[in-house]
Amino acid sequence: MRVTVLLLAGLFLVSEVWLPWSVRANSSDTPAPIIVAQQQSYSDQTLLDKAKTNFEIQEFDEALSTLESLIDRQPPPSILQEAYFLQAAILRTTNHEQSAASIMEQLLDEFPMSPLANETRLLLGQLYLTLEQPERALTVLQQVFNFAASPGIRQEALSQLREAYITQGQHVDAIKSALEEIALVDYEQRAALKSIIQDMILQAMDESSLHNLIEAYPDRYPGDLATIRLIELHTSHGDEVLAERDIRMFLQHFPEHPYAQTAMALLQSFMHKIKINTHVIAAFLPSSGPLKTFGTDSLNGIRLALEDGKQQLGLSSVGLVVKDTATTVNPLRSEIEQVLNDFKPIAAIGPLLSREIQSIAYLADDYEVPMVTPSATLLDVRRFGSYWFSTALTATLQVRQLVDYAMNQLGHTRFCIIAPQTAYGREMSQLFTQAVEYFGGELIAVEQYSEEQTDVAEQIIRLKDTDLSLYGTLEEEKTSKKKRGKKKKKKKMIYTPGFDAIFVPGKPVNLALISSQLAFYDINTPLLGANSWHNPEIFRWARHGIDHGIFTDGFFLDSPDPSVHTFIERYRTRFGSAPSLFAVQAYDAAWLVLDAIRNGATSGTDVRKQFLLRHDLPALNSFASFGSTGVLNRKIYILQVDNGRFVQIH
Repeated sequence: MRVTVLLLAGLFLVSEVWLPWSVRANSSDTPAPIIVAQQQSYSDQTLLDKAKTNFEIQEFDEALSTLESLIDRQPPPSILQEAYFLQAAILRTTNHEQSAASIMEQLLDEFPMSPLANETRLLLGQLYLTLEQPERALTVLQQVFNFAASPGIRQEALSQLREAYITQGQHVDAIKSALEEIALVDYEQRAALKSIIQDMILQAMDESSLHNLIEAYPDRYPGDLATIRLIELHTSHGDEVLAERDIRMFLQHFPEHPYAQTAMALLQSFMHKIKINTHVIAAFLPSSGPLKTFGTDSLNGIRLALEDGKQQLGLSSVGLVVKDTATTVNPLRSEIEQVLNDFKPIAAIGPLLSREIQSIAYLADDYEVPMVTPSATLLDVRRFGSYWFSTALTATLQVRQLVDYAMNQLGHTRFCIIAPQTAYGREMSQLFTQAVEYFGGELIAVEQYSEEQTDVAEQIIRLKDTDLSLYGTLEEEKTSKKKRGKKKKKKKMIYTPGFDAIFVPGKPVNLALISSQLAFYDINTPLLGANSWHNPEIFRWARHGIDHGIFTDGFFLDSPDPSVHTFIERYRTRFGSAPSLFAVQAYDAAWLVLDAIRNGATSGTDVRKQFLLRHDLPALNSFASFGSTGVLNRKIYILQVDNGRFVQIH
């Protein structure tokens, strides 16, 4: 029988481990008896025993009255602790949970090292759950599990933790508690706990929770059950792309599992269905590991493009095969070659990372299959082969269109740069300099700072001095006639910058520091930035000087563009969340392939030819074309900081 505290027929039933006044010779949590003055101890003990008797025969009011009298006598600590505990137990039994919890908290506050501390926290955890305070329950129950030495108490703590997590809907944590509890119980109880775990997986956990459980136990129980459940869910919903991916993951981690034969049969069926399509698109994306979120977003974008292609373009015979790049058994090149040989795709989307592209290099050319990376920020993917393309947002795209807008729309001609001393900062500075020169502008000064700096005054003073030697001016402040009659004061000089804007790429916290110090030095020119600005944290950090600042990004959720709005709504409806930039760029990649098929492409060579020759490729927010570097040259959003929010201005 599990060691616990139960309400049975309205009575608070206490088992041996819980009974604070019983002999607990086997409990390592119980200290040696405390000897107190005999007369005082006898009198107090008599009252305590009387209260216990009243409690056992359910004379609760009498028991509480006796305990109040005992507590007023200020008995020795050992008796007072038992009195508090019994008082709380009675109040809980009579449905006065809040009062019971207050007394338990008082016991722990007055006697943090009490031999009853763990039992008190167990009861307090139950009370917090009853009072709908699950976070507090989790805290005290975790303390019991962490510090109790008694296996019985630790098991009870885990049992209650499991229930608390279930109440919170935290099923992965509930399963983790159940697994730890399994190690402390006998065979029969283990079977019951495994049944509870199975019920949670089959009945209570959604797709996201199942994925999290698989991440925690990728190659052992209960990761196998969670993966099987995912396969069943995706198959029943008609998401065969995801089911096929999950089956491959299951077979990789559990090749000897009893379900493996069934999984293999399903996989063969799915592979056959993919191959009989007129065209196949391959996707090389991470579906596990630290990049799982980006891979999932990218896959969602591809799936939505396929659904749109079927509805809008009439392309009903296009299959999709997905390869998880995060769990390859062999080198990535070999794994991708196997997919190319087995499915002969007309095009492939991925991989996500620059280093992955480098590892497979000219594989796209060898198989004459266009590979479109939706996120690798390489400035030139064409150096890895003529079949490589990119729909990613690159630094070149951002900076070039930012400078174009600043000069040709806003009329700026002279610029300064304040950038971090990082690879990112150096790259952005170089690209900005090149863009300014290309459009016929002038760069006045370039300053760098360490990201750890809390003061950039030195850099700003140098920038100001450089500007004063060229175009900036210092003029004496004009004073009114009234002021002239008064005592002369030191003349104030007003600095007027000779440049039009400052490019400040970097993190929101660094932007906050720079913008406030620029204002201190009377430099109130507009600030320019890149998509690192597109973060709500900017409004928490930067309070001065960023209003009307302009920056770029590849996607804007609040865009007024009708096609973008439609895409966002369809994505939310289909996947239950807002699309990320990764989803957008993968959608573009898949849509361009589908558009090429609609326009007559029947092979990878045909798709490549269209990518190279066409200037009307239908990206999500505009027509676009691939440049000589293989990067899609498409519209970039120009955004502005406007009174605590972001707005699209182009």
